[in-house]
Amino acid sequence: MNATSVPGNTSALEPDLVLDTLSARGYHEMAAVPCSYLKPLLERAARRPDVVYFPATCEGEAVSVAAGAWFAGRRVVIAMQNSGLGDALNPLASLCLPYGVPVLLLVSVRGEPGTRDEPHHDVMGRTTSRILTDVGIAHAWLPTDPAGFARAIEEAERTMDASRRPYCLLVRKGAFREGAATVPPEQRVPDQATPAGETLSRAEAIRWLRERMPNEQVVVTTTGLTSRELFATGDRPTHLYLSGSMGCAAAVGLGIARSGPRPVAVFDGDGASLMRFGTLVSVAASTPDFLHVIFNNGCYDSTGGQPIQGSVPFAATAELLGYAATAYCASPAELQPAYDKLMAQPGPRLLEVKVTTDPVPAPRVQLALPDIATRLRALLGSPATTVPAS
Repeated sequence: MNATSVPGNTSALEPDLVLDTLSARGYHEMAAVPCSYLKPLLERAARRPDVVYFPATCEGEAVSVAAGAWFAGRRVVIAMQNSGLGDALNPLASLCLPYGVPVLLLVSVRGEPGTRDEPHHDVMGRTTSRILTDVGIAHAWLPTDPAGFARAIEEAERTMDASRRPYCLLVRKGAFREGAATVPPEQRVPDQATPAGETLSRAEAIRWLRERMPNEQVVVTTTGLTSRELFATGDRPTHLYLSGSMGCAAAVGLGIARSGPRPVAVFDGDGASLMRFGTLVSVAASTPDFLHVIFNNGCYDSTGGQPIQGSVPFAATAELLGYAATAYCASPAELQPAYDKLMAQPGPRLLEVKVTTDPVPAPRVQLALPDIATRLRALLGSPATTVPAS
């Protein structure tokens, strides 16, 4: 079943109405990986006491949790962005479909043909419907009027009951009405509080680190605001700004570092790190000159501040895994001694920086993605040369 367009998307659904309708059909839980298109709905789900909101670390985990709930007689709605559909395909194709587990997905569609979006959304934008069709998952566009939404859920239920297969509702930008209050600070910030008067923003920490890193240092940044904030400090040809590929920055950096001889740093986020947490094991088992910086604010800042799963002590975990050196800092005064400690050690090192949840406005990276890749490969594919100071 191919999705059909919703003409004249002029209305928007109230998040509470959506959650009430889902609850009436037995969906009292939501497993989600955030997207800005889903922000109003996720914010409301995270705050309502009658909704169990599960912040999954990756899309495949969200599908697997929903499948497990189905075995136990519960219904969990899954919310994700279409860029994460690839991650979800494994449990969809190898768990839900062969075992006959009907799970309901809300998938926001970025990069839909005819719309303007970031380049990294192009591939999934034009193939989302085709992928779902090819694997045998029925889908339709989410209507944005209350009656249409109710009918869509009823149709999804009928289809899942008859087929025992997953069903997907595709969500366009603006489908959910804005205006809900932001996620409360107590749901966004880890238990480890920053001392009053010593707060540190991610942008400030990035600028501090960049000023101390040599020009030849390769810096790989995770997607979203982290890439934009590094770009705002001044571009260098050794910067690899990832746009999309969330959770992959550490593995990309490790792949570069294994080739040597340039030092490599990765600027990562807590949510992104959790998405590919196993990479920490791979980094710990390697020996390159590798600095892994994780900015920890307890939320997905780039998509509206939705909470991550739990409060993770990244530095302590990295030490247990076998990183050569680790450090944690929660204030500007702690940055220098933490940085000095790590730079005195060879091998893989991890710096966990506690930062605030208030993003600093930063421009988008004004470079074409292939150009970013080409210039870095030109530097790394030949003997190391001096990079002009900036």
